Amino acid sequence: MGIDFGSLIIDLETLVSSSKEDFLKEFWSDYETYLKTYNLLLKDIQTLGFFKELTIIKQVPLSDQSFTSGFTKHEHAKLREITNASNILLQKVKLLLSPPKLDNRMNNQVRSNKIFVVHGHDNKMKLDVVQTLQKLDLDPIILNEEPTKRLNIIEKITDYAHVSFAIVLLSPDNLSYPENKNPAEAKYVARQNVIFELGYFLGRLGKQNVIALYRKKKDFEISTEYTGVLWIEYKSGWYFKLIKELQACNFDVDANKLGWL
Repeated sequence: MGIDFGSLIIDLETLVSSSKEDFLKEFWSDYETYLKTYNLLLKDIQTLGFFKELTIIKQVPLSDQSFTSGFTKHEHAKLREITNASNILLQKVKLLLSPPKLDNRMNNQVRSNKIFVVHGHDNKMKLDVVQTLQKLDLDPIILNEEPTKRLNIIEKITDYAHVSFAIVLLSPDNLSYPENKNPAEAKYVARQNVIFELGYFLGRLGKQNVIALYRKKKDFEISTEYTGVLWIEYKSGWYFKLIKELQACNFDVDANKLGWL
């Protein structure tokens, strides 16, 4: 059975609440219970690929432990460390699952010039979009090209919480067909990571802040489940529609900057 984020959050909240209460009540429970719980939860989270830079909390040396009533200053300090580390970890996990707190006036004010760009194997399409954004004085953020030690796409995205818009490029990169169908019935589909990131950004930023740019091709299957998405076909004049949508979302862009129009 897989590790469930919901259960992790509940366990972390319980750990933070209990350890904080015991810390305030002069430590009437065994800190080792909290220590073991924190380290197990951290291990589960790192198994999922998150926060691998964090280290486990070490135990108080045997010589500094109390074997009579009360507690030592070392145990007291260790419980405070566990409480603080648990609270920090809880906030980090919640941030992974929560959308950024965007200003409600986002579409009524000047935005950051940074825009996420998600792409598949169509390098020509990617280069065309990137160069167009750059000519419009926008800064495309391509996560898999950003220097970072983190490997998980969601963790990378949280490093750019100030970026409020995404353009997802869907190109016919793979062939797919149901298991019970003939291979001759295969249809073109976008790469799985592109579809995943489209869904992630729709949930994180809102459909009004995501544009799906697609290259039309026979038998290219595009999901129709994403209602309300800003779909733009990648064909002659596609950049006019892009600029129009960006302006509607209050980006300060000027079509005259595209000298090749």
